[in-house]
Amino acid sequence: MTFGPGTVLIFGIILVPVYVVLAAWFAGDPRDTKTALMGVGYLAGLTVALWMGMFVKTMLISLVFF
Repeated sequence: MTFGPGTVLIFGIILVPVYVVLAAWFAGDPRDTKTALMGVGYLAGLTVALWMGMFVKTMLISLVFF
């Protein structure tokens, strides 16, 4: 499996704060699983919303210019 430098940059460097937050939610004290799962749900929802918005804009640009 090959991947470019952008993949390493995004998943290895830029998302480190997100990884730390997720680890702290589940490994920190006091542990509150319900709140941690709610936070993960919010992060996942935000991520899906942003990706779907980018997808729709990409498709619109594709239809208009190509």
